[in-house]
Amino acid sequence: MLWTCCGILLLLTFAACQDKEELPEVSGTDKHTVLLYVAAENSLGVGENWRRDSLEIQEGAQSLKPGQQLLAFVDDGKVPRLYLFPKGQAPKLEQTWPEGLCSSDPATLKRVLQTAVAAYPADDYALVMWSHADGWLPSTNKDYSLLSFGIDVGSGGDLDDDKDKMGRIGAQMDITDMAEAIAESGVKLRYIFFDACLMQSLEVAYALRHVADYIIASPISIPARGAYYTHQVAEGLFSKSPADIARIYYEDIISPDLYSHYTDFGIVVSAIETRWLEDLAAVTADVLPASLLAGGSSPNMSGVQIYKAYAQNYFYRPHGYDAASAMRHLLAEADYLRFRSVLDKAVCYKGATPSFWIGPWGWDFCDVEADCAAVSMFIPQQVYTENAENCVYGDLNEAFKETEWYQDAGWKNIGW
Repeated sequence: MLWTCCGILLLLTFAACQDKEELPEVSGTDKHTVLLYVAAENSLGVGENWRRDSLEIQEGAQSLKPGQQLLAFVDDGKVPRLYLFPKGQAPKLEQTWPEGLCSSDPATLKRVLQTAVAAYPADDYALVMWSHADGWLPSTNKDYSLLSFGIDVGSGGDLDDDKDKMGRIGAQMDITDMAEAIAESGVKLRYIFFDACLMQSLEVAYALRHVADYIIASPISIPARGAYYTHQVAEGLFSKSPADIARIYYEDIISPDLYSHYTDFGIVVSAIETRWLEDLAAVTADVLPASLLAGGSSPNMSGVQIYKAYAQNYFYRPHGYDAASAMRHLLAEADYLRFRSVLDKAVCYKGATPSFWIGPWGWDFCDVEADCAAVSMFIPQQVYTENAENCVYGDLNEAFKETEWYQDAGWKNIGW
């Protein structure tokens, strides 16, 4: 999440979920458990962020139906705790943990998931991940013994500055570790909704394909207000179609009624149906030209839709190229159409304003292509190796090689 303000309005791009072998619809009479995992022992735990969202959740909970169970694990610099949000009542404190618990530790995620399932068994489960995030990038601090998704500064850390007591960025959870923790919990999730920045990328979604049927997220740095939970609880989180979460997210951000929440920030958001991702990896491996990165050269990506420019701001995070725009630029037309046909099956909803604020200071906006995929992807660039010493993540090209997407989508076969 990111603090905001600024200028745009609306364009809705939309795709319907495709057929393959349709996933079963969620019955309105079954039990459904949604867990919010609020990793806020960081700058998001300062001020009104979680308090405001918790009030919105309470309001939305007035619309809960029988069998809908809404839980929130909260780690915000106070005692880590688990709440139930019942209809028509104040949140009910279910459990607490010792203050030294680290929400960025995959073992904590596994433990909280198992606790929620044991206390509130259901026919299906879903997970909302609420925190800071850096997409597929490797964590800069995995010191879970003190206490990349999330930042946990631990005891004695500086919440305002996201630093632990040693002066390092707080502990973060690698996406591969997140996937392993969810798998080891024994819970298969209907969806994971990331109310966090930069999480809708092919690299992230592919890593999570075995543990969730859908991934809902944004490829950009989202507004600090994040989701409007009054609407999400009432209409999105328990919907038969998880794509409704992305749709409501988009519609709330462009709504005149919520202008005071979001101003003109703009948004790009999508829902991915993960069962298509192995097909997408296979077709990507088949169409990537062998000469694309020959000799370690960098393709010219001028004119390609970008969601975050490579800059010193935000610790030299990489360019986040739109997957459709990047592959249209790199591939022959016939190959691009093969890739796009599978991508469009995987992306079952997308919504984007004509532009969005890129900050972090000033009034800078990035335009959005009408035919975007609303999903980012990494393209290796020589500049990442050249600037590795200046990047807290190290050489981003080398980090990319550790992703499953790199291995399975053919990038390892084309000379980089």
